[in-house]
Amino acid sequence: MEYLVNKYQIEPLLFFWEEKYVTEYQKMIPAESHPPANFFIEKGESYLRQIITYHIPYSGNRNLLHCGRSMLGGRRIETEIHKNEISFDIINWRNDSEEIKREVEEIFSYLKKQENYIKNEVQGHNSNLENKARQIFQDRKAVILKQYNFAESLGVPFKKAEKVPSSFIVPIVKKEPIIKPSSSSEKFTPEFSLDESIYNDILKICHETGIEMERHPSIYFEKDEETLRDFFIMFLSPHFQSVTGETFNKIGKTDILIRHEKLNVFIAECKFWKGIRAFYKTIDQILSYLTWRDSKAAILCFVNKKELDPVLEKIESETSNHNCFVKYNGKKSDSWFNYEFHLKDDSSRGIKLAVLCFHFPS
Repeated sequence: MEYLVNKYQIEPLLFFWEEKYVTEYQKMIPAESHPPANFFIEKGESYLRQIITYHIPYSGNRNLLHCGRSMLGGRRIETEIHKNEISFDIINWRNDSEEIKREVEEIFSYLKKQENYIKNEVQGHNSNLENKARQIFQDRKAVILKQYNFAESLGVPFKKAEKVPSSFIVPIVKKEPIIKPSSSSEKFTPEFSLDESIYNDILKICHETGIEMERHPSIYFEKDEETLRDFFIMFLSPHFQSVTGETFNKIGKTDILIRHEKLNVFIAECKFWKGIRAFYKTIDQILSYLTWRDSKAAILCFVNKKELDPVLEKIESETSNHNCFVKYNGKKSDSWFNYEFHLKDDSSRGIKLAVLCFHFPS
């Protein structure tokens, strides 16, 4: 960004009005160029006239001198552009200093308006340049990442491409000269993501497994969270690779983790229902396990109360009170809720979190 901003920033134009000065010389002026009245001249002849040249020093981008209108009251202003100054000529027709002053002040006034006009345009360009460059850069980056991530997100397991283009590095840019950044020597690694259909398949297997366990009390009766967790892993393992239990990830341990090439693609927590505050802590816990590459997660909530409905109502009505809550996406079934949250340390990074409840009464 620094390189692009420096490259395309325009140096503003500044006239030094207090440093202006005049010179004079004489020149033969054709009769056809004289004013139409009060001159005894003959067509085809030329006459010697005094020329007064006004010089105005300036600094900045000289190309800006070609911007703006070049007409003053329907009359074209002829100016000479030099390296550090501009100049224009006034012909002394009648030795009338007041007339010349009025004409010059009119031209000065016009040039100052043009100066302010160009100044505002340049300031607007420069102030928006970083945002425009960043937007173009991010749009292009998004297109490229989408192309690479599409293949990576088709399913689990993923297959890593052999040749991956490198990305840009941000250099330390000096004012003079402006150096274009070179390519990084590191290989580009796409940001892995779990396809939405695969995510739904995982949740469906967890949901169907829990429903089947509800029908067989001998499976869940007096079992702890870890043992119940193992049943879900047992049914997930044949469908997906790299399903493990108690795998470390960032901080703490996760109950169910699907990982591919050292990246977590699915995280689930198995918890008994112990009230809404404990439920909020479970959300905090699962968010703390997630890294910035994670995007999908689930809470498998085991309700050992006599009645299930009050718990479902509380989850549906009070989950939105969590400080990382973003959006409620409705229910897949009476006991399957879909939410969106953001990570604790990065509100711009959103994750999808499903809450699946199962009735395992004591």
